[in-house]
Amino acid sequence: MFSKAQSVDTLTGDLRASFEPDALVQTRTDMNTVQAMADQLQAETLPALPNALGVPPEQFQNFMGENFPDVASGIGQLDTILPGFQGLVTGLETQAPNFRSADQIPTSFLLSTTVPYLFLVPGAVLFVLAAGALIVGLNRTRSGISRVALLVSVITGVVFVIAPLILSVPAKTQAVDDLTAAFGPIFTDEGVAAVRSDMDVIQKMSDQLQAETAPALAEAMEMDPVQFQSFMGENYPAVAAGMGQLNDILPRFQALVTGMEQNVDNFQQAASIPTATQPTTTLTWWLIVPGVALIVLGGIGIPATRPAEGRITPRERTLQGV
Repeated sequence: MFSKAQSVDTLTGDLRASFEPDALVQTRTDMNTVQAMADQLQAETLPALPNALGVPPEQFQNFMGENFPDVASGIGQLDTILPGFQGLVTGLETQAPNFRSADQIPTSFLLSTTVPYLFLVPGAVLFVLAAGALIVGLNRTRSGISRVALLVSVITGVVFVIAPLILSVPAKTQAVDDLTAAFGPIFTDEGVAAVRSDMDVIQKMSDQLQAETAPALAEAMEMDPVQFQSFMGENYPAVAAGMGQLNDILPRFQALVTGMEQNVDNFQQAASIPTATQPTTTLTWWLIVPGVALIVLGGIGIPATRPAEGRITPRERTLQGV
């Protein structure tokens, strides 16, 4: 539990910024810009460029493949890559409430690493009191410590039953389960490797598109850079807008992918709380069931530790004899 709780804190700390409302809006805006650019590039720009250059479409495709392989390869994979990123962005948006809820375990101001101590400290206190009661409380005339131990156990049991409800533990642990179920297929070595591969394809396409392809097309169309940019803006505004923002958009996606790569192990650890085969929601019962047991058993034990009433003490018998 200690290592798993530390993994939760590391995971939420690294990804918290990505789930902030402003960050989610920016990510959705970036995704929409890239998608609009890709749609117009495939549907309008590329089909029109052969005519603008005065070459057959097949010759233009061969020209692109031979001279700009990263661009040709990237454009050819857009229909496969972009839906994956769309799904990732949608997942961030839909799971943001669950992330914020899970990020408040046990509370909004306590780290997740305090959770093991919520079991350890009460358990240690009860153990010490029980041991003292067993050792000292064997003497019926010294049953006070037994009553104290039992009373503390009842109070602890009440806390164990009430605290999860006050702290919304059932809702928070359900949020964890929903979050890990949604991102479980991605946060694996294979899943993150696939996202990284797609990101690399887009990055290489963007780099070559801006550094080599656009200048070459402008030259082939006998335009200077300003004229070419104006031409693209007038005829293909989504492509022009996307190309103008790629140097800002892609670093943000790169940071998101890097954060995912660095937290695969942390995610798997967090997903295995309390165990790999049990949902996180069982943590609620780990508190409530022992709490009920402490209340019931302590309540039964307290009356049994009271001294018998009406017992005649030696001094009383002496007075009677006199």
